[in-house]
Amino acid sequence: MAQILFKNCHLLDNKNQTLQPGYWVLINDNLIQEVSQKEIIAEGATIIDLKNKTLMPGLIDAHVHVTATDLDLANDYIPDSEITVQAARFMEDMLMRGFTSIRDAGGADIGLSNAVKKALIKGPRLFYSGKAISQTGGHGDFRKATSKESIFDCTCADADPLYC
Repeated sequence: MAQILFKNCHLLDNKNQTLQPGYWVLINDNLIQEVSQKEIIAEGATIIDLKNKTLMPGLIDAHVHVTATDLDLANDYIPDSEITVQAARFMEDMLMRGFTSIRDAGGADIGLSNAVKKALIKGPRLFYSGKAISQTGGHGDFRKATSKESIFDCTCADADPLYC
């Protein structure tokens, strides 16, 4: 049972829009167990003195593209291994800016999510959406402007025509 005790911290009171000084916060197995303006005794806890800095919950970004290493979102000229390394760096940078959860809206996959869970890379908890959905000609339509293929052709030739 891992415990962390934060002392001498300010907490943001959103209801009254004020900063409240002098708090103690006990975290037990990644969950807030106790918040008090009085000293909390927790034998064996790792104690972190915030020296009157503000303690706040992690931020959540609900629309990121961690694999978008360039403005060309197709990334079809960048090796997958390079994209993965760049995504790992991007995710660690987000974590260091206070984001503890992110939702990737197209590009990331289970591999990056698993890498965070297994502590292979440092990053926020990753919720991935799978492939991006885009309108014809939108930023998720990766066909070249000079493409000769019809935008009306079914791309699932072997599928049941009722579902294609």
